[in-house]
Amino acid sequence: MGTPDAKTLAKAVIVEIIRQNGGTLNNKTHLFKAFWKAHVAAAQARSRPLTSYPIVRMPRGPGIHKVSVLLGELMAEGVITVDPPDGSQYSSFEFGLLDSGRYADLLSDDDRAAIQLGVASVRGKTTAQISEESHRDSRSWRSAQDGDELDIDLDAIPEDLYSELTEQVAAWRPRY
Repeated sequence: MGTPDAKTLAKAVIVEIIRQNGGTLNNKTHLFKAFWKAHVAAAQARSRPLTSYPIVRMPRGPGIHKVSVLLGELMAEGVITVDPPDGSQYSSFEFGLLDSGRYADLLSDDDRAAIQLGVASVRGKTTAQISEESHRDSRSWRSAQDGDELDIDLDAIPEDLYSELTEQVAAWRPRY
């Protein structure tokens, strides 16, 4: 069958996020941040990405590029449901899992472990809390413009190593 493309793997990660959250997820912000954190966790654990699907800068933190396309395809395939907001002030999209087996064979145990960390990072938090955390924790988000693809490797570097590298660059840089 060959290696699945980035879009297919991104859909597999979305399905697994919803599955690991008990088969439902109550908003896109949680989905976006769990997806981003899972990619960061994978890069930290094994020095390679979970997927090569673009994660982009959005005003409220890292987001999934063209997520509407992915969600639309997953809905058309009968894998998930997406209930739109009901129009009230605090309503949001709700995701439900219909077919937890679809895409499961594309993910390794290491992939699932990284996704588990992503899901745990958003569980029980408000959208404001996880957005604030992503602004604080994503170096690439802070240095990008809305719509730019984020560098997950930059976000995955441990703070002590990042500080050391920053100091080395500053010491190397010629003074004019």
